[in-house]
Amino acid sequence: MIQIGFTADAVMMQNGKPVTTSRKVAEVFNKRHSDVIRSVNSLECSIDFNERNFALVNYTDSKGELRPEYIITRDGFTFLAMGFTGKAAARFKEQYISAFNEMEGRL
Repeated sequence: MIQIGFTADAVMMQNGKPVTTSRKVAEVFNKRHSDVIRSVNSLECSIDFNERNFALVNYTDSKGELRPEYIITRDGFTFLAMGFTGKAAARFKEQYISAFNEMEGRL
């Protein structure tokens, strides 16, 4: 199982599917939320993939103002995180590879 600092509150169920938010991704990877938003906006994935995995919504910040954030599926999170750099990103990538290797060993 991939462990990069995601806790149970970082993932929620929406329409029967586990999702996270761009704010939670920023928190886990120690990035500014605006940088995560910029990363999502600059992904070079297909329009279809983007529409299925990144939903732009608004949340209310501590000042009561509406701000943008993305609701992100597991596939969207993986695609996004694979482009990150730094220690947390490296840990995620290593654990992701280990999980696949473990799954392959079970097959």
